[in-house]
Amino acid sequence: MKKILYVLLIFCFGFAFIISCGYKDEYDFSDWEKSGNKLTDNTTTNEDISISSSASDNATVTFGQSYQYQVTTSGTYSGTITYSLSNQPDGMTISSTGLIEWTPSKASEITTHSNITITITTASGYVLTLTYDLTVTGTCVSGNVLSIWSGDQRSSTDSSNLLGNITAYTDNASSGDVCGRDNDADCTVEYNYDFNTVNTSSENLHIGPTPSATKGNMFFYNQYDNSSYTYLFWMFGKGGATLSSNDVDLDVFVSNNASPDDNPVDDDAGETDLISQSQSATTELYTSSYTGRYHYNANKSDGAVIGPFSGSSYRILIDLRGFSTINSDNLTLGNLASFTFWSKDGSSFDLSDNESNEDPVDNFTIGYNTTLDCSN
Repeated sequence: MKKILYVLLIFCFGFAFIISCGYKDEYDFSDWEKSGNKLTDNTTTNEDISISSSASDNATVTFGQSYQYQVTTSGTYSGTITYSLSNQPDGMTISSTGLIEWTPSKASEITTHSNITITITTASGYVLTLTYDLTVTGTCVSGNVLSIWSGDQRSSTDSSNLLGNITAYTDNASSGDVCGRDNDADCTVEYNYDFNTVNTSSENLHIGPTPSATKGNMFFYNQYDNSSYTYLFWMFGKGGATLSSNDVDLDVFVSNNASPDDNPVDDDAGETDLISQSQSATTELYTSSYTGRYHYNANKSDGAVIGPFSGSSYRILIDLRGFSTINSDNLTLGNLASFTFWSKDGSSFDLSDNESNEDPVDNFTIGYNTTLDCSN
């Protein structure tokens, strides 16, 4: 009898165990909370976001040049994201769209800046960081930094339009500050352009970019012992080169110049005209406007020089296309293959390049940007 009782007890326990293990709820509530008739998600969802740009691709900048790095992200996330920097050099900023900008302007900044950290935070609080090093190369030379921007930047500077920094060509002190016809004349702007001396009715440039029969060049120039006064050169065509005739029409607008600028060199008299000039009664700075209307034949060149430019706020707008705001003329570069602004270090900015079919720049601004101090 006892054996029968034991068998029945074992059978009952076994049957109950099978039933309890065999039942499975329709829902797995391990990550969910049951509240009345509703189910509320209590899990924390990770944002699917990453930094897709590479800071290492833009890890060096030349002293005095503008540094820019656009942080870009990929993936999905809710709401907006915010950007911040830590351990960055003084003056480095990051915008609300993730654009990092900085211009090293102190001698002590010529070094490697380690562990600059970019922090990205999503609206939900998800945080992503990127750390990188930035090396500043070059040497510090005290003085003004000149820059070039697309568009009209005479009254303000939109950083998104900054094309880069530019340097003026200078003569060489070791050569005795001479250039010109027999290399025995002081290298003034007139002797540097050296019009009508070797190639009849053409430039004979000594210091600056190599002139071209099919291209237009523009650049700044100053004498090494007179660096406070800078002049703007431009020229098209090349004396002695075989090329069809051409017409180039442009306008130039000067603002905030500490000096009364003029036109010391004109390839052909009367082609570059000073239209207006005024001086502010409050700032004592000069504002000027010029028209350049050039026609040159085969084997000839054309161009001009204006200046001097001085002070720490001057800007020059060059208008290349469209209708003149001075006299409604149609501005044109004619059949030039390109128009380029050059720097002493050999760098250049193509502003109108018909050879590569790039979109031309209608106008651009050049001039003062900042001042370098090498004492710190």
